[in-house]
Amino acid sequence: MTTISAKIDNHDKNLFEKICNSMGINISSAINAFVKATIRENGLPFAMKAGDDPYIYSAENMKYLKESINQIENGQGQIHELNGDL
Repeated sequence: MTTISAKIDNHDKNLFEKICNSMGINISSAINAFVKATIRENGLPFAMKAGDDPYIYSAENMKYLKESINQIENGQGQIHELNGDL
């Protein structure tokens, strides 16, 4: 095993850590998964493009998502069928 050191913005690190925690993994495991996927793909395992919203996992969005999940689990959600024309 070896150690990799990288400098990132503190705010980004905190957001990344929250996302990792929400998935039940730590930062080291997430970085290892990224490295393995990069090796497997022989390149970055995702498309890089301008305009992606890096704050999609904001506290406000996560709160809304959790409330929505709770509503569905308590039978208060509404099921919508997909239209085949989409």
